Amino acid sequence: MTGLNWSTTLFMYPQNDGSINFTTQCVYDIGRFLRYAGTLTVMLGFIGNFLSILVFSRKSLRSRSCSMYFLALSVSDIVVLVGYTLENLLLHGFGIQLLSSTFMCKSVIFLIYASTDISNYFLTLAAIDRFVLTSHGFANHHFCRESTAKLLIAIVAILFSLINSHFLYGFHVDTDGSCFPSNGTYSLFYVHHYDSYIDIIKTVLIPFTIIFLCNIFIITRLSRKHNSLRRASSHGVRHRQEKDRQLTGFLLLTSILFVVLSLPSEINDYVRTTLTGSFQMKYACELWMNTTALILLHQINHASHFYVYTLTGPMFRKEIQKFICYYKQRNEKFDLCDNHKRSITVSPNMHTDGVHD
Repeated sequence: MTGLNWSTTLFMYPQNDGSINFTTQCVYDIGRFLRYAGTLTVMLGFIGNFLSILVFSRKSLRSRSCSMYFLALSVSDIVVLVGYTLENLLLHGFGIQLLSSTFMCKSVIFLIYASTDISNYFLTLAAIDRFVLTSHGFANHHFCRESTAKLLIAIVAILFSLINSHFLYGFHVDTDGSCFPSNGTYSLFYVHHYDSYIDIIKTVLIPFTIIFLCNIFIITRLSRKHNSLRRASSHGVRHRQEKDRQLTGFLLLTSILFVVLSLPSEINDYVRTTLTGSFQMKYACELWMNTTALILLHQINHASHFYVYTLTGPMFRKEIQKFICYYKQRNEKFDLCDNHKRSITVSPNMHTDGVHD
């Protein structure tokens, strides 16, 4: 490996400027790592999120407000992975630059930031929904409804699209065909404010804090009611409580993975803006390898939800089994109907031939 060199481009953030390109030679192939690990992550993410959409779209689940949030989360996670593929994986893993046009540059960067925020706040809505459901009062009957969930999903999608709309005019394609923030005031704002501490607070800390507090309340309340419900509740009530417990478990584990997998990448963005230009040039390969790995870790958060649900939730596995059995029975029914039609078509001819004979 020491005798080989691969070209690596690091996006540098000098303290008195916006951002610049710096290309150097590294003794390890970052592109190969991204090509294999990134492609595997994206493929598994697409498959998992598509299966989650199919499961949460089933009639038995989509009437539940929390399932609507998980359904919307799966859709937004797919959008996040699409943005990652277009902006990072294809360019640095396969050398395919799709952001060389102004339209693609602006729209893809906007898509990445907006969809990431939307995904995180869909998860936050699911936590709030569980919190309201476990609390007593008249409000939970109005808040925890399918219609309310659809309204809040639309509000979150529109709100964070507007918040991130500045990317549609703030980014441009430079003379080298690279997608960068526009020079001047916007570049300084993006590098030293928005992409550092503002993004950490807005995208990670606020949603995680809300999710964490909601889950603590839910776990405390359910643990207090566990013994009494176990003795006094009917089978149907216990079954509903078990579903709520598993949905809460989904939220707790997903929120832990969310902060563990997402926060390091956000912290790295902030730290890089504080490093001097000479330091970034000296350790360009190490910084870019670290950045690439942390961005990939961030994408694993959006690619892993289906597998978390499947591994930790018997209810989710049962719904998958019902979904598979439904389509299996449906296909068998069509086959039986087809064979029945064929028998009707053939048998009269056989009978007619016998008469003629």
